[in-house]
Amino acid sequence: MKKLSFILSILSIALITSCDNDSVDGCIQVKMINQLCGTAIYQVTGGEVPSGVANSWTNNSGVTYENVFTTTVSPCDSGVQVGDTFFVNIVDEPVESDCIQCMALLADTPDQFLHTVISSQCNPISNDF
Repeated sequence: MKKLSFILSILSIALITSCDNDSVDGCIQVKMINQLCGTAIYQVTGGEVPSGVANSWTNNSGVTYENVFTTTVSPCDSGVQVGDTFFVNIVDEPVESDCIQCMALLADTPDQFLHTVISSQCNPISNDF
C-alpha cells in the first residue's frame, strides 16, 4: 500500500509540474500591426512564441517590432482592427472563406508566414510579454 501511495505521489507531482500555465494549447495572444485586404502582420504579445516567427522586423517607416509574422485574415472577421489585441491559433492550412476579398497586398511584410484563425476559446492565465 505504501508503494502505491508513493507512486501516486510521484505521478501527481510530475503531472502538476508539467502543466504550462502560460496559455491554452496552441493559443497565442497577438496584436495586429498592419492589415490590408486580408493580409496582416501580427506581433506575438502573449503565450509561447511559435517557431517561424521573426525575432525582429523593421517596417519601411523605420519602426522595429519583435516576434512578428505575416498571416491572412478573413474579411468575415471585420471586427478586428489594426492595434487590436486578440487570440489566435496557428493552423497548418488556410481556412476557406466565402467572403469577398480584394487582391491588394501589403508592400512591406515579414518573410515569416503562418496560417492563423482567430479564437474566442483561448484564455491564457498569464502574459509572458
